[in-house]
Amino acid sequence: MKADGAWVAIGAALCGFALAYALPVYAHLPTLLYDPQARRVSVGAFPGGVIIGYYGQLAWGAGGALAGLGAGLALGAGHGRRAGLFAAWALSALCGVGAWFAWNNWP
Repeated sequence: MKADGAWVAIGAALCGFALAYALPVYAHLPTLLYDPQARRVSVGAFPGGVIIGYYGQLAWGAGGALAGLGAGLALGAGHGRRAGLFAAWALSALCGVGAWFAWNNWP
């Protein structure tokens, strides 16, 4: 694999991570949750309150990164010259998801 193909795979993996990280919160999908008051771990949708879903979101993000990496490796051989485009998509996805989470922290 050429170096450009590797950049395509990395960009696709970053896109997959960003989108899958936000997916359980946005779509109310079941994820790994931790309740620090009860010191209990459960799987479910975000019920609200003082529930921490960061570890579940990281697990979703890791799965999305693996899926994106697989897609990037498959596409990287044919689209190596467009590595900058994949980098722009990755940066857009990361900034968009970060902005969405920052916006949702406002009252």
